[in-house]
Amino acid sequence: MAWPVFVISLKRATQRRAASKRALEAIGLPFTFFDAVEGAKLRDSDVASVYDADLNARKYKRPLSRPEIGCYLSHYELWRRIVEDNLEGAVILEDDFDADGALVRVVEDLGSAPPTGALVKLFSRKPVLGATIAHLNGERRLVAPNRVPGLTLGYALDRTAAEMLLVNALPFSRPLDMDIKHWWEFGLPVLVVDPPPLRIGELGLCSHISASRIEAASQANCGGMRRFMANIRYQLDYNMQLFHARADSRRAIRRLQEQMTSHG
Repeated sequence: MAWPVFVISLKRATQRRAASKRALEAIGLPFTFFDAVEGAKLRDSDVASVYDADLNARKYKRPLSRPEIGCYLSHYELWRRIVEDNLEGAVILEDDFDADGALVRVVEDLGSAPPTGALVKLFSRKPVLGATIAHLNGERRLVAPNRVPGLTLGYALDRTAAEMLLVNALPFSRPLDMDIKHWWEFGLPVLVVDPPPLRIGELGLCSHISASRIEAASQANCGGMRRFMANIRYQLDYNMQLFHARADSRRAIRRLQEQMTSHG
């Protein structure tokens, strides 16, 4: 396998680790567990050095929970590992995924002819609408989506993309998947494999992070109406930024299409 596969998981999450191990061994995909940062154990000073609470209040719809901060830092540490270990790229999975056998071929294709300086998502809840960049093994498309889907269940990225994320990520004010939806802030185009080779596993339906979001909003005295209005404001702002980023998107699509055609 040209690119290593990492599964982010809390060291104590034995049930999730067992499920991840079964899923990847069943399709013959080698992997390594990467111990996640446990947000609840972070010191306040550590949080303050990476998380901008003031910017969060201005630009996002609710405060981030400690598990969300830990999740972001876990991915950040893996990006740093890719760069410091001089890896060509890597596949990063969270531990609540399930996979079909096509994942092996998708990972092989991406590792052998990667889109340079792009993040490739391996999961989307819905069919992806957008420009086709390339075809993978005849069955799946590599798509530049009109709107980047949420969740960071699994993705692949080369070293150039990891460097771009490292330069621009800190301090953060949104959850990681929401930051990636604002790809223009990183200068990093996001592609999606469609149909996706990943799906949410059974354990993903009872995510601790989801529960922590509600608790964090409650502790900040964000009532239902306030959260509703903050969400409306956030969506309007996001759509306006997405509209202004359309020229950057067209340039990125042309560059990636030319690059993948040359790989052809």
